[in-house]
Amino acid sequence: MKKFIGLAAVFCIARLCLAEPELNPCEMIPKEEMAKIIGEIKEGPKAKEGLMKEKQCEWTNMSGSWLSLGISSADKWGLKKGSANNPTDLKGFGEEAFTDKRGTDAELYVRKGKWMLEVRTSSGSANAQKVAQYVLAKLP
Repeated sequence: MKKFIGLAAVFCIARLCLAEPELNPCEMIPKEEMAKIIGEIKEGPKAKEGLMKEKQCEWTNMSGSWLSLGISSADKWGLKKGSANNPTDLKGFGEEAFTDKRGTDAELYVRKGKWMLEVRTSSGSANAQKVAQYVLAKLP
């Protein structure tokens, strides 16, 4: 019995050590860097939780434009791409990326390793791409 408990403890500790680190999107890009991309920040970073329990962070600039950054497990990739209105593949971002347009908002989704990055914004697709490039460099 003692051997079993000892092995179980080792297994649990190994799982904790090998688990993916929690990523906080609010810590992935400094406020000053975000201001360079979308303009002077009025609100944010503001932590939120998305519909699929993904971690999100939002910023609003002085003119009212907003940007939301989400990070979640890449196992949701197929669902996201399948539910897009008109996904357009984008090269040069992670292992796979696509853009989508929802009204006047731009959306960019990137899969890199075990992670999926989601950038949604009212400030234009160029800004979504700049944020994605910055954050992708920090993903494990």
